[in-house]
Amino acid sequence: MKVSQIMTKPVTIDKDQRLSYAIDLLDKKKVDRLIVVENGKLKGILTYADIADRLGVSKVVAVSIGRLHVSSAMTDTVITVTPDDDVTDVAKLMIDKGMSGCPVLDNESKLVGVITKKDLSELVKKFKKVKVEDLMTTEELLVVNPVERLIKARMEMLTRGHSGIPVTDSGRVLGLLTERAVAKAMARFSVEVPDKYRKSQVRQIRVVDAMIRQPPLTSPEASLDEAVTLMLDANLNTLPVVGSGNRLMGIISATDFTRFVANKFKVTEKTE
Repeated sequence: MKVSQIMTKPVTIDKDQRLSYAIDLLDKKKVDRLIVVENGKLKGILTYADIADRLGVSKVVAVSIGRLHVSSAMTDTVITVTPDDDVTDVAKLMIDKGMSGCPVLDNESKLVGVITKKDLSELVKKFKKVKVEDLMTTEELLVVNPVERLIKARMEMLTRGHSGIPVTDSGRVLGLLTERAVAKAMARFSVEVPDKYRKSQVRQIRVVDAMIRQPPLTSPEASLDEAVTLMLDANLNTLPVVGSGNRLMGIISATDFTRFVANKFKVTEKTE
C-alpha cells in the first residue's frame, strides 16, 4: 500500500502567524500538527508538543502566547516522504526516527498531504483477532500523580518520548496527560495570569489542572479493532490498559500500532 492511499489533507499555517491562533486552529481542525509554510513553501512542522515546550521555557513563561509567533516554536528540521512510498517503510521510518508524522511532497517538492501515526493506526482496524495484550507496553510504565507539578511531568514525557501518560493514584487510573492537554493548560495560564506573576506561579500548575479526566480505557482482552477505534474516536494517541477496578496494567498507543504496521502486521516481542 502506498502513502497516497491513506495520507490526509495537510492543515497549513504561515510561520508569522501568532501561536495563539495556531493552538485554536489545531483544536478547530482536530489535528495534532500544522504544516508551517512561507509563500507556499514548506518551512517546518508545529505540534502540540512544540507549543508545550516553547511555553514551558523559563525565558518565555513571562511572555503572553499572543505575542509569540509560530516560527518561534516550530520544528524546522523536517523529514518528508513521497506519495509513492510504501506505508510499511514510512511506519518503520517513524519508529526509527521517533517521529509522529511526515509531510508528503510530490516530485516537484509540492506539499500534497501529511501522514501520521494516527493514519497508520487506521490500518489496524481490520485486525479483530489480535488482542491488545499482544502489543501493549507493560514494562517501565511512566505514570504521574494528579498533584505532581505539570512542568516536571512534561519533562518526564519529553525525556521518555511519550505523547501520553496515565495519571494514577495507588495504581488506579484517574486521567490521562497528553501533549495536547499540556499545551492547552500552558496556553490558558499564559492568557489568564498577568505577565509579572507568570514566572513565579508556573510551578504551581499541577497535573490535575491539565489532565483529561475519565479518559477512555481498554482491556488486555480487547481486540486491536476495538482499541484503535476507541482511541481514534476520542482523538487520542494513547489508551491506558486496565484490569479490575481500573487498575493500570499497561498502555497501548499509536506508536504500538505503527510498530505493528512497520513489522508488516506481525506481532513481535515489544521493546521500549
